[in-house]
Amino acid sequence: MMGGNIRFLTRTALILGIALAVQALRLPPQITGVVINALLFTAAMLVHPLAALSIGLITPWIAVVTGIMGLVFMAPFIMAANAALALGYWAFRRQGDFVGMAMGSIAKYGVFVLTVNVLLSWIGRQLPPAALAVFGIMQLITAVGGGLLALVIAQTLKPVISRTHE
Repeated sequence: MMGGNIRFLTRTALILGIALAVQALRLPPQITGVVINALLFTAAMLVHPLAALSIGLITPWIAVVTGIMGLVFMAPFIMAANAALALGYWAFRRQGDFVGMAMGSIAKYGVFVLTVNVLLSWIGRQLPPAALAVFGIMQLITAVGGGLLALVIAQTLKPVISRTHE
């Protein structure tokens, strides 16, 4: 039991560290989005959905604190979208990783559609035009791209990970 907890924490911390390093590079949102989504999917596939959920809740706040993201009021919505991605994948994973990835991507995009079109008006906020582009269809594209990248990563790492359980 203890080995499982240590393995969970170590793998989650490793994926979180990679995510934070990618954020620190301050690449365009399209690239960062694909990589972060790939890491969230990878965590859900190879560790546990709680790992992906944890990483998805931490990374938006790190982006705010480090000045990468200026729209502080969007952090909770990004966290919710990341949670939808992880939980959407997990809910449909038994139909296959590809189906899980597709459903997680759609769930994340759905959260952003709801946020941009409904929730922001309820709290009296509006996104600037440039942010509307980032939080629109680009979210679906980067989630699917990240999911496809995660499928490659998972297929590559599964043999190595399975040997560590022996």
